[in-house]
Amino acid sequence: MLPDEIESLAASGQLLKVPAVGKAIAGKVQQLLTTGQMEFLEELRRAVPPGVRELTQVPGLGAKTAALLFARLGIASLDQLELAARQGQLRDLPGVGVRKEALILESLTKFRDRIRRVPVGAVRPVAEALADFLRRHPAVRQAGVAGSIRRRQETVEDIDLAAASETPEAVIEALLQLSIAGDVTERAPGQVRFTTSLGRTVDVVVVPPAEYALTLMRMTGSSEHLRALGPLPQQAESEEAVYAALGLPYIVPELRENLGEIEAARGGRLPGLITVADLRGDLHVHTRASDGTATLLEMAEGARALGHQYLAICDHSPSLAVAGGLSVERMRTHVAEIKKLNQLLKGIRLLCGAEVDILKDGSLDYPDAVLAELDVVVASIHSHMNLDATVQTERLLRAIASPHVDIIGHPTGRVLARRDPYPLEFERVVEACAVTGTALEISASPARLDLSDVHARLAIGRGVKLVINTDAHSVPELGLLEHGVGQARRAWVEPGHVVNAMGLDELLAWLSKEKNA
Repeated sequence: MLPDEIESLAASGQLLKVPAVGKAIAGKVQQLLTTGQMEFLEELRRAVPPGVRELTQVPGLGAKTAALLFARLGIASLDQLELAARQGQLRDLPGVGVRKEALILESLTKFRDRIRRVPVGAVRPVAEALADFLRRHPAVRQAGVAGSIRRRQETVEDIDLAAASETPEAVIEALLQLSIAGDVTERAPGQVRFTTSLGRTVDVVVVPPAEYALTLMRMTGSSEHLRALGPLPQQAESEEAVYAALGLPYIVPELRENLGEIEAARGGRLPGLITVADLRGDLHVHTRASDGTATLLEMAEGARALGHQYLAICDHSPSLAVAGGLSVERMRTHVAEIKKLNQLLKGIRLLCGAEVDILKDGSLDYPDAVLAELDVVVASIHSHMNLDATVQTERLLRAIASPHVDIIGHPTGRVLARRDPYPLEFERVVEACAVTGTALEISASPARLDLSDVHARLAIGRGVKLVINTDAHSVPELGLLEHGVGQARRAWVEPGHVVNAMGLDELLAWLSKEKNA
């Protein structure tokens, strides 16, 4: 890293003193600083069609392969790549072959699905803002977000909105005047579909007030849930009234997937789902000590403002050097600072913790003596994610067996729309956690939402405790808990399943209990 800003070095004529910078590079940098453009870079961009650059976004297809595809086959778009792969045209290229051709096609399919669907956390704020705009319109009686966003699915394709008004066209016209509204792709009486400046499609249906409840319910789905319910009443004042007419208690949107919720409703066995208000604290956050942006005090005050009783400071262990992981000496100093701050704080308790890397062989990144000094140990995988399922599972099992590990952080390693979960025999992980009493984390980070709802439901079915954590690296991120709660609700999770729904005394007792071997 340079000691001074690049502008200062250029202004003082010091660019040539920077290691590996000669006259040619210095000239290009000077041109960029002076004109805002670099002609050499623009020439390269003109020489390579935009579609070829897009090819490099496909996982496993690097710049060298993209250049080869363009040079030999003229492939300059994703459509051309798919067609060529399906026709077997790639396998004869140098360094490709049949197996790599199949892998390219598989990666392309996954990449396109990721483009089509995005994490719900990236779209929900836009949907809620549009719904708020509708609610504020003087002609709108009711409005709400529907579709997969309302059901809190992990990834979504578009935004669905329902509204009630006697003058639907006036409401739609007002919506289309917003700066975020782009091209209208479909329009009918009381309905409109348009694209947004963010690239998402918005479907809006505006109906008379008497039709709103049924419209909202139908637009929310899922289609499987609605089919299983059978014929709906012709009129209803609310969704609760719709279910009552069917002889059922109200089923919340997060459960409407036809995964047993209707049978549970008929039998009086619907879960009392967890809410954000049930959570008493957060057991996985970071500070400036590693890769966070806030101080201990700032994070503590932010958590206290949210009503938390406790907050576990879990900065990184040393092997994650890119995140400023703490050496043993730095960790012990950090723990001392946390304890000192606790003496001054009122209304919240900081817990001394760490996010400890699970190394390739399953051992932990701190010695047992250091781990024993901590209140909370979150063990996570951050490397070697390409191990096969059995090896990766054995790696996790060794960490779970440690008497010091309380929580497995973001247990499958996925990043929504960017990285698939690493191969894992998840049922073996759940069984090990059930034996040892180790909890599994639901990361509330909208980019992760890891565990999936399927895995979280499997875990609580085996008696494994969950923890809903933000993995916050800043004060605003402490407010992300609602995303983790939404994921937990899809998994039928109740407060009794969740460690950080415990009060402080109960939590400390849980943390201090001896793990089963």
